[in-house]
Amino acid sequence: YDFYQKRWVWNEDTIRAEDITDNVLHLLSSKMNRLSDEMQMLLKVMACFGTSTNDSVISYLTQSPEFSGVRNGLEGAISEGFVELNAEGSFKFVHDKVREAAYNLTP
Repeated sequence: YDFYQKRWVWNEDTIRAEDITDNVLHLLSSKMNRLSDEMQMLLKVMACFGTSTNDSVISYLTQSPEFSGVRNGLEGAISEGFVELNAEGSFKFVHDKVREAAYNLTP
């Protein structure tokens, strides 16, 4: 705010030059790295499937010993606000940047 002009003043070129997207990804990645192994596994698997994953895929994965904790991870990811149930009954990332950060968890 510029008190002399009595209005908000900003430089659009400076704002556009900011690397805000990378900051958001860094914050999301940092938070995801502190999640349980089950939640991280769920997020990585969902990220590989795209923006949404059907419940049938989750159910199928839980039959495998390697992915048996995915359902528990799903519940945690929903409560943490990374994933939500959409109108079609699929689970989806709440934002494309959340998916991108989850995908970046994969080695």
